[in-house]
Formats: sequence, C-alpha cells, structure tokens
Amino acid sequence: MNYLNKSESAQRRYQRDRQLAELFCEIFDNIKPRRVSQPQKAALKLALITGSPRYHVSFDRAYVVVTQLLNNYNNVTFKSNLTRMMWLEITKKVKCLMETGKMSAARAIPIVLENCRASRFFISENQAKKIIRHQLRLMNVLRHYDSAA
Repeated sequence: MNYLNKSESAQRRYQRDRQLAELFCEIFDNIKPRRVSQPQKAALKLALITGSPRYHVSFDRAYVVVTQLLNNYNNVTFKSNLTRMMWLEITKKVKCLMETGKMSAARAIPIVLENCRASRFFISENQAKKIIRHQLRLMNVLRHYDSAA
C-alpha cells in the first residue's frame, strides 16, 4: 500500500511502528557490544520506555477522548491500562495548555499532538515484538536482529 494513500490513522501507525523499530535497532546496536544478557529483551524494554517523538493519534479521536476526560473523568473506560495512561497524559498536557494559554481544547489538542513528546510508546511488549519483527522485514535488516524481540 502506498504511504500517501493510507488513512490518517494508518499513516500515524506506520510512523509509530517505523520509529519504534529504528529506536530498537539503535539501542540494540549500542547494547550488543556491551555483552548485556538478553540484549534483544533489554533493547525492547528500553525502546518502549524511552518514548516516542510524538503521540500517534488523530486529532478527531483525541478531541473525542480528551473532551470526555475533561468533562467526566471517572466515566471513561479504556481497553488497557497503557491506553488509559496515554490518554491521561495527553489530557493533562491539553488541560495545562488550556489554563496557561487561555485557549479551547480544540486549539490545544493539535498543539499537544504535534509538539509534545510522548513519555513512552503506549503499546505492550508483545505487540512491540510483532511490530519490530514486521518492520525489520520491511526494512530488510534482519541481520543480527533476526531473533530480536
């Protein structure tokens, strides 16, 4: 599928997956010579908690979830704790920007999504392993990462 023909959410997912795989490779390359036990696992965990350069969610989805959280924090449920953590982090930054910048949520959300760094990749280790394997195949760089993740 051509990158330009993908939906916005598919583009964001592709960017996230690519960034995760590239970060994993960079960390793995630095860990491997240091003879760390289980370097793939260590690189995977470090890549996940190092963070993402941005949040990989669309404005439309963010607007719906953030406004729900701002209006009624206790009645919003999520499929996973990681997803909940991500939305609470985004909402906190949006709320801060709304208060200090005297702006609406609709103006604050895109600023947060495009300019704020995510504290981590909000995906599980198992999902990250699948993503990294797939991305490494796409990037044709299986070399010593073949058993990685």
